[in-house]
Amino acid sequence: MATVIAQLVSIALAVALSSVPILTVLVIILEAPRAVVPALFVSGYVAGLLVITALFALGAQVMPDRTHQSNPLAAMLEIAVGIALVVYAAVVGTARRRRTAPREELPSWMRGLGRLKPLPAFGLGLALNARPKSILLAAAAGLAISTLQLTPSTGVVVIAIYLIIGASTVAGPAVFAVLRPVKARFQLESAEKWLLRHSRAVAVIVAIAIGAVVIGNGLTRL
Repeated sequence: MATVIAQLVSIALAVALSSVPILTVLVIILEAPRAVVPALFVSGYVAGLLVITALFALGAQVMPDRTHQSNPLAAMLEIAVGIALVVYAAVVGTARRRRTAPREELPSWMRGLGRLKPLPAFGLGLALNARPKSILLAAAAGLAISTLQLTPSTGVVVIAIYLIIGASTVAGPAVFAVLRPVKARFQLESAEKWLLRHSRAVAVIVAIAIGAVVIGNGLTRL
C-alpha cells in the first residue's frame, strides 16, 4: 500500500506542476478586475479535477481482480498510460515554437482572460481538466486508487489529499492575492514571466518522470 500511496502523491505533484492551469490562474488574478473571477476559476478547476479523478477511480472498480497484486489488466493499463505520458512529453518537447512571438508573450487564447465573466471562468476551470495530459494523469490516479481496497470514508480522505496537493498551485496564488494583494502582485508577475519562459521544459520533465513511475508500477504488477 505504501508504494501505491507514494505513486498517488507523485501523480498529484505532477498535476500541481501542470503549467497551463497555473499560468491561467496567474493571468486571471493579474488582469481580472473582480476577485470573484479567479475564485470561480479555482472552484471550477477543483470541481473538474474531482470529477475526472473520481470517474476513472470508479471505472477501475469494474476490472476483474482489481485488488490482486498481479492484476494483468490493471498493469497493462498503467503501462499504456505511462507510455502515453512519455509520448506526450516527446511531442511537446519536439514541437516547434512559433518564431513570430516573443518567449514571454502570452498565448493568444490567454490574452482575453482579464475580461472573463464569473460563469465562463468557472467553465474554463472545468475545461482545463479535459486536456490530454490531465486525462492521462487522472487515469493513472484512478488506477492507483482502485488498488488500495479503501472503505468509502478512507477513499474520501485519499481523494481529498490528492485534490489538495493537485490543486494547491492553482488555489494558492488566488488565496495569496486575497491575503496580501500588494506583495502578491509583484511575485505573481515574476512567476508568470518565469512560466512563460520555462513552461515547455517543466511539462516535458514532469510528464517523463511520472510516465516512468507509472510504467514501473505497472511492470511490478504483471
